Amino acid sequence: MDWDVKSAVVDAARAMYREGLVIGLAGNVSARSEGRDAMHITPTRVPYPELMPDDIVTVTFEGDPVEGEGLPSSESLMHGAVYAARPDARAVVHAHPVHASAMAVRHEAIPAFVDEQVLYLGGAVEVSLYAPAASEALAQNAVAALGERRAVLLANHGTLAVGRDPADALEITRLTERLAQIWLLASARAGAQRLPRGIVEAETELYRMLQNEGGV
Repeated sequence: MDWDVKSAVVDAARAMYREGLVIGLAGNVSARSEGRDAMHITPTRVPYPELMPDDIVTVTFEGDPVEGEGLPSSESLMHGAVYAARPDARAVVHAHPVHASAMAVRHEAIPAFVDEQVLYLGGAVEVSLYAPAASEALAQNAVAALGERRAVLLANHGTLAVGRDPADALEITRLTERLAQIWLLASARAGAQRLPRGIVEAETELYRMLQNEGGV
């Protein structure tokens, strides 16, 4: 079972790299380890094209080693904080997609402007307060800004998305990047319209119902 989960982490990490959602060794992917307060996470300093399931490291939510010989991602604290705060989260993807990262640099949330955004992500994609990479403060700020939603912008950094499995969390990352691109294009001129508040509230309730039925 762990081998299948680790393979899914590798597949998502390779796809993230292949699609340009990160470059070099940036970003990280993890999945919850069933039956214990631990997670399987990508290691540091291993190029994505060379990544194998045996390279995936298992650590506690606090970052303490459980299995594996490599060094876990420097953002292990952030992944662990998400799992601790969100029992429904089964996987986390942290990436640096260009348009979403541009909005994170602007400290500008992606407002709720299309229906699928509310139904799939839970509403606007908020921006966390800035904190240095790999810090405990970043972990806590990310969790606070994420709330019950499925994606968050990390100020001056990138994105974090949660899902049912690594592939799903990666799909949420793709959606977040697409929404950021559309909003930046739409708001380049006056007239970009957000969804009416009543629609957002109604669709948020539907989002919550869907989450209660099947998790993130």
